Amino acid sequence: MAKNELTTVEKFNLVTGMEEMDEELKAELEDELGDLDEENGIICRQIKIPSGGGKAFEVESDDPDDPEVMKEISGVIVFTHRANAYWEHKYGEGEDGNNEAPTCSSMDGKVGVRLETGEMCNCDTCPYNEYGVDGSGKPCKNIRRIYMLIDGMPGVYLLSVPPTSIKDVNRQLARIMGHNKIPYTRMVMKFKLDVATNKSNIKYSKVVVDKEGILPAEMFKITASMRKELKEKYTEIAITGSDYMTPPGTVERNMHDVIDADNAGFVQADAKEEVPFN
Repeated sequence: MAKNELTTVEKFNLVTGMEEMDEELKAELEDELGDLDEENGIICRQIKIPSGGGKAFEVESDDPDDPEVMKEISGVIVFTHRANAYWEHKYGEGEDGNNEAPTCSSMDGKVGVRLETGEMCNCDTCPYNEYGVDGSGKPCKNIRRIYMLIDGMPGVYLLSVPPTSIKDVNRQLARIMGHNKIPYTRMVMKFKLDVATNKSNIKYSKVVVDKEGILPAEMFKITASMRKELKEKYTEIAITGSDYMTPPGTVERNMHDVIDADNAGFVQADAKEEVPFN
């Protein structure tokens, strides 16, 4: 075997939550779930990155106030996509009191849509998506959403990779997939956090991804099917403040001093026009 050749991870436990159910119990559960109000979109749990350079993820559990702390996550990526989000106000200063929903967001990193007006803009030419002349960060936050299955844990989990990690994570995933010539839905990845320091000498947590091995062949159909479903529905999961939180001490530029929002490249969308999120 070559030195860098991937081996099969025989012990990866892909949990759907229905392994111990017989057909009668499954049918009863599905029937009772049908009595509830329909949930739109995909239901997934959040994986949060701590501020201040913490080295452990906070993984949402059954108790939202008591997340599971994990230094490393062994998981299979079932879907990933770029996203952009711009908040006009800092967290807690919005009209809704917590500023959860971004002023403008893009689910593909290409076309942004303003929440209140439906105006659309080209993310590549939008001034909010440019670095400051002094080297400061973009007002619009570029993130990468990664949906994954975690070893031994039921359900789908969502990790939103922040701007401080996105470039390295993109390179790591491209390197892993390009070198091994294997789709990410067939590989087990290991996620962890390293401590880094920005130009203002503020510590932050940086996401690191590495290959762990190949998923057992009998699981390929499951992950491929889940990827197809997620790719069809991912735009239904709205971007919120939980996708991006500014670390304490980070100074954001007030772009109202340098950008006229009316001339920022936005165009009015026709109410009947389909938003190009392909």
